[in-house]
Amino acid sequence: MKKLKGTLLLFSPLFCLLLGGYEAFSQDTNTPELYLEPIFKVNYGDATADKPQSKSWTNEHGQWLVVGDEDGPKLLKKDALGWTGQSAVNRAWQTLPSRADVWSKGDEVQIVFVGECALNVVQMRYSKHRKGYKQRRSGYLPIPKDCNDIETATITQDSKNQFWVCADMNGKIMVWHSSNGKDWSEPFTLADDINNDDISLIVTLKGQVSVIWSNQNTQSINERIHIDGDDPDQWSEPIVVQEGDNNADDHLNATVFENGEMAMATKNSVDVINQPQFVLRFRDTKGQWTNIPYENLRTARSPSRPIINHIRQGRIFEVHTVRNRVNNRYFISVNEIIRKGDGWEFKELIQLKTEINGKNGDVTSSKAGFLPDEPKLIFFSDDLGHIYSFDLDTIL
Repeated sequence: MKKLKGTLLLFSPLFCLLLGGYEAFSQDTNTPELYLEPIFKVNYGDATADKPQSKSWTNEHGQWLVVGDEDGPKLLKKDALGWTGQSAVNRAWQTLPSRADVWSKGDEVQIVFVGECALNVVQMRYSKHRKGYKQRRSGYLPIPKDCNDIETATITQDSKNQFWVCADMNGKIMVWHSSNGKDWSEPFTLADDINNDDISLIVTLKGQVSVIWSNQNTQSINERIHIDGDDPDQWSEPIVVQEGDNNADDHLNATVFENGEMAMATKNSVDVINQPQFVLRFRDTKGQWTNIPYENLRTARSPSRPIINHIRQGRIFEVHTVRNRVNNRYFISVNEIIRKGDGWEFKELIQLKTEINGKNGDVTSSKAGFLPDEPKLIFFSDDLGHIYSFDLDTIL
């Protein structure tokens, strides 16, 4: 078996050219396989964690990515030399928590950084004079003194330009509000009966904000809605998206379509061979949910940590980690979700692999849908600090 450096490994006589290399095919599904080289290296394992978070964005100034590192998070930009660290910003970020979720709008970026019992929100604006981002302000959100741990947090902005952060803490789902991104409220509790392993996700819809969370104690996925312009503590009663049959786990990721519909990729807790591990949850513009199980657990294939995104006014993509239960090797499965009448089809497009023997995964992408004429980037990392990137345009 001969390695073609930086491109593909050839496993089968059947091959074609891709990115100047050779495309192989997986033995069990006949899916193309691509071996990737790292785009960047940090001294921090699983640098693209955690599950619901979006860490990249594209705008007229380029492509950007936030990753974790041992001395603080790093902002990377893609240029002619590849992905390079943004030194001025990264110096300002030293000692900040490393797990990040990004909200980007025009030249403005809001980032929530997550520590064990800390949430820090950073505001940045792109400077055309400096040809890079300049940090405008940074501040910590109020955290209750009895906090034991925060697993993850996400950030968004509503149609009234109000900012929101939600996070899990001490068996609760909490939300913080700010009218300017600088001054943040005390947290408001949306749920207080969740498992310590559960997480939440906050999403902007048309005229409202949705917080969705898993509750493994009640085997349920739940939602509460805030109408834009209402008082910050005025939320709907809990809405049960689905309950029972072990359908809840702490894996949530969503994409919002231009018409106001939303699709969410989640993992369940069934964990039975030949039974679906994931559920696609589709929310229509009236708030009605449809739940579609998919992606079976197999003897040699254990799927985990799905994310979902779409091309604006076009195709839907789901990406997740797979662990081979036989040899303990990992790869990233890239899939297209196709609507067919009242049904759905899930089609694996390519398997992304690396040369390391250890864990890789924690796929992340942009919070916004991909524009048709811009790169459609996904990222993942391994436990040795390597960062990997793939552009969906190469297979479209």
